[in-house]
Amino acid sequence: MPLVSLTDAVSNIMYYTSNGTNVVIAAMLGVIMIARLHAMYQRSRNILIFLVIIFLAVNIACGVITAIGLQYLIGEELILSGTYMCNYGFEADVQLLISMIWMLNTVWEVIALCLSVWIAVKHFRELRRLGPSTGSTIGDCFRVLIKSHVLYFASFVGVSCLQLGLLSPVITVCRPVADICL
Repeated sequence: MPLVSLTDAVSNIMYYTSNGTNVVIAAMLGVIMIARLHAMYQRSRNILIFLVIIFLAVNIACGVITAIGLQYLIGEELILSGTYMCNYGFEADVQLLISMIWMLNTVWEVIALCLSVWIAVKHFRELRRLGPSTGSTIGDCFRVLIKSHVLYFASFVGVSCLQLGLLSPVITVCRPVADICL
């Protein structure tokens, strides 16, 4: 049995915990998103069933992929200028698994964005139809966007696309001095 220092054991536990926490937080945010979209669609049962099925498929797959990826985790103890630090790497090429998690979450968010945009378009049409009689303004249009959460979903999709770009091996840069990849 290999000897593992207490620092390595605690660091591994913290790493597993932080990755597990990411999965749980993503699931909690998904539940909040389902509640928002369900309310936006006037409590439609069909939308609720559709969202729950997609949500469960994405989150179960992400949980399984995370567990598979953590099996290949290697923790190392580094001593840099007298400071003990933990470094993590993977035995195998886990980059594909990590990008699969981001892709699945991005698909979920794109679906939510499309549903949100659909409701916003319906509200804009209604505002335009009622516009001259109610005196609607640009402020009303912005209020509809905020009310329908389109800005939230669009910003998440934008960040997800940037993150997927960073996972690309073409964009990843290795510095030869310390062999650190950014």
